[in-house]
Amino acid sequence: MRRQTLAAVLAGMLAGPAAACSYDGLAVDLSLSHPASLGVALAAQQAYQDGSLVRPLPLPGGFGMRRTLALLEQLRQRLPADAGEFQLLLVEPGLWSRFAKQGVQIHATPQEGAALVVLSEGALIALEKGQLSADAALQQGVLSLQGADQAALARLWRSAYPGSVRG
Repeated sequence: MRRQTLAAVLAGMLAGPAAACSYDGLAVDLSLSHPASLGVALAAQQAYQDGSLVRPLPLPGGFGMRRTLALLEQLRQRLPADAGEFQLLLVEPGLWSRFAKQGVQIHATPQEGAALVVLSEGALIALEKGQLSADAALQQGVLSLQGADQAALARLWRSAYPGSVRG
């Protein structure tokens, strides 16, 4: 029994840093998450300071994860059924997710060259509240599209979060 438990713990450790995030109690190293994550984090910090984005209330562990899961589910519901697969990195918690036809997988392992959305948690909240459009988020740098077929990814996000913004 002890060997099985040890084997399970070791297997979890071998899954790598993408398998866990700050909601799991780990510190996030932006430079290791993805090359675009540092730029998005700096843009988000600037937006928080100048008031164009509201800084999300920091929530520990499960509370923060529940808020994020609700946001990811709201995003999934906005996407058309035929949306292609992409990965999403929320920079503050360092949470990797994969969106596919089957649904959303959290703590996903990053895939090199895959279509990727990197954004701040504050930007996702503002997008969902209708306070920010995809175009404005891209212009501010709090949303970054990376990897394969960025044009299709941009169209997808623009359709999910169009230009009309509620004040």
